[in-house]
Amino acid sequence: MGIRKHFEKKGEGDLKLQDLSLEQEESEKLKFDPETEISKTDWQGMKNELGSYHQNKNWLGFAYQAMHLKILFPDKTADLDLDSAWQGMKGILESDRRNNNWWGFTKQAMRLKVLFPERVSELNLDVIAWQKMKDRLEKALNPSYQATYLKILFPNKMSDLNLNPVWQKTENALEECREDNDWSNFANLAMNLKILAADKVETTDQGLEITMLPPESFKSPKKPRPERKNF
Repeated sequence: MGIRKHFEKKGEGDLKLQDLSLEQEESEKLKFDPETEISKTDWQGMKNELGSYHQNKNWLGFAYQAMHLKILFPDKTADLDLDSAWQGMKGILESDRRNNNWWGFTKQAMRLKVLFPERVSELNLDVIAWQKMKDRLEKALNPSYQATYLKILFPNKMSDLNLNPVWQKTENALEECREDNDWSNFANLAMNLKILAADKVETTDQGLEITMLPPESFKSPKKPRPERKNF
């Protein structure tokens, strides 16, 4: 069952996280192959945008764009000239830390870990950073993003977090997006839930790799979901 088909059903209980991965339907197959769907012109346009960030020393935008390109085309990472931007991107991270901007620090650290998995030790992800980012999680209005990035940065520390309130807030937000037909934020929240439910999240030369638990692992008691009515 694909994600859309699952959500169209009513009264079936809680969201099943295994349904967050897009699977093959009986009548259609959803796929997106960057090698065939993204043309050389598209690639050059995205790469030009990256170059513009580099020229303007916009290291925040550079890191964000570079992360997307690495995930799309991990084999083309060498074409992105990441090493020449390392100090600039790391400077943003260090500035966020000095200014106690732990939300900015979390996002930039996550991008840099995806871009440079071999240089994680240089990101200064120490006990202080963990505690500050954990504190922000507890205060965040929408904590799913912070929790997701923490899982990418500290995959072995997730047992230290109480994710029950995060999970409930995220499911509620997902339902609101569904009711409002806000599919952009819906996709972001669904992605967060998938990462939080994953058995393993790793950053490798290929980008972000997610290993899901088998479907039978989701054994939590079910509760009825309010029926959606159209007036």
